[in-house]
Amino acid sequence: MNAQYFYGRAIEAPSRIGLSSIGVWLLVLAYLAFCVSDMMLSIQDDNSQAIKIVAFLMLGLAVILRPRFHKKILLVGPLLFIFLIAIERSFNIAAGFDELQRFVFPIAITVAIYAYRDRLNFLASVFLAVVVSNDIFQCYFYLAYVMKLPLIVPVRIDSGLYLRAQGWIGFFSEFGFMNFCALIVCAMRDGGASGKLKKLLFLIFSLLSFSFKLFVVILLYPVVFRKTGWKASIAPLVIVVAICGAFLLGYLDDITGLASSKISFYITAGNSARAESYRVMWESLRDGNFLGEGLGAFGGPASVKFNSPLYAIYHFDWYGMGGILKTTDTFYPHLFVELGLVGGAIWLCLVVMYGQKNTVSLAWLYVAGAFLFDNLFSLAILSPSYVFAAFLTLYVIGQSASKGKGTIAAGRVS
Repeated sequence: MNAQYFYGRAIEAPSRIGLSSIGVWLLVLAYLAFCVSDMMLSIQDDNSQAIKIVAFLMLGLAVILRPRFHKKILLVGPLLFIFLIAIERSFNIAAGFDELQRFVFPIAITVAIYAYRDRLNFLASVFLAVVVSNDIFQCYFYLAYVMKLPLIVPVRIDSGLYLRAQGWIGFFSEFGFMNFCALIVCAMRDGGASGKLKKLLFLIFSLLSFSFKLFVVILLYPVVFRKTGWKASIAPLVIVVAICGAFLLGYLDDITGLASSKISFYITAGNSARAESYRVMWESLRDGNFLGEGLGAFGGPASVKFNSPLYAIYHFDWYGMGGILKTTDTFYPHLFVELGLVGGAIWLCLVVMYGQKNTVSLAWLYVAGAFLFDNLFSLAILSPSYVFAAFLTLYVIGQSASKGKGTIAAGRVS
């Protein structure tokens, strides 16, 4: 087996041309295609969806070349039944199939990573390379923004107080979460001075995304990785230094006001499409929505694109953003309204728990909780490149678990 080196660490890469070697490269290419697709989406290139479909086909071929499944694959049966009901109930068949493929992407990704779980070091190194390329591009982005050079990817969020890091992929939330996942992967794999430096850099770039929900998660990092000595103080130290710097620059009042407005907008006042979406979800479930109100009916891009009647039925208030927002930007109302209580629970169980080991470890619960928490305020779980980062990190955490238990290898229960 050939050894390649990444950040001074030996990693195993496929050395002989075989079906599994071809499959793992298909998985890598699919991940890269998902990242490119997100970048194209950020610049509003209509070919983004076509690239994503090609990547999905590569995932499928990778699994066919190595059909190894965890026993939770059996949940696909009842979930398929739920999908059929949700398609039948859809107000528009095109909208239904549009949303169906979005729900299938996360399942395909976790199934594919599990099939190549013995190549996690290689997959993790490719992921880290993508994150580093994103961070390097962001450094150029800052320089280009200041010097009025070509930006390549347009600025998405410029609050006037800060410029949210978005990288070449083009989305600040994904940029921050990818760096957070890279931080955890390094915490699980790397030690020594180089490991400390990598974790510090990934932490800094995570914070530069100015994703406030990620700030909450990062503050818990020292608690989860408390045995890492002085490294445990990095997260709060960086945030304290940033706050002190903002105060010295006279921006603390502005930042505090911005944070307060976000808390009011999304939580206390409830005057946003996000808050409205949770009202609709509670009302729908309270009225006995067990099997869903139809794919493409609520919350996702298809529901807006095809003008779902469900918004009128529930008297949904867009708070002046109707015709501007493409989604409600909240995942759980989207999931549980369209697939119902039963369907949503099965989908979440399959996606989050499939093939996972050491799910009771604090590190696993921390990353899984961060992933699920982030989707309280976004639809990131339906972004393939975002999902790949989250699932890969969870698999890396559980890598030390015993192999071969509770699996269906090559189509057989073992």
